[in-house]
Amino acid sequence: MLDHDRCYAAAATRDARFDGHFIVAVRTTRIYCRPSCPAVTPKQSNVEFHLTAAAAQQRGFRACKRCRPDASPGSPEWNLRHDVVGRAMRLIADGIIERSGVSGLAASLGYSERHLNRVMTDELGAGPLAIARA
Repeated sequence: MLDHDRCYAAAATRDARFDGHFIVAVRTTRIYCRPSCPAVTPKQSNVEFHLTAAAAQQRGFRACKRCRPDASPGSPEWNLRHDVVGRAMRLIADGIIERSGVSGLAASLGYSERHLNRVMTDELGAGPLAIARA
């Protein structure tokens, strides 16, 4: 059984340690999320908690398109940022920046240069060009 107050506190602080332990379902939007979802925290009276994504789906909720709570832990969809950074690092090591520049790297990953730079800076502390030069 899930403690509503403790689950809400974890969701309100966007604590990623609780991802995979429970799902936050919002009654007003009919969407369910991970506890760490960056979306606006809903009112406590509008949420319910489920142990699994399947349980939330069975109650008529759909998965959030930002945090992808329906993805299984360990899959690339579970943490898209880490997956993109990992793929970018492999391509940088293969020399894509020297051949095509940052725009070629971004295009091969399906991201804009700005977004790729932001994701890599957030995750690694440096953008793709700085990483390639290092």
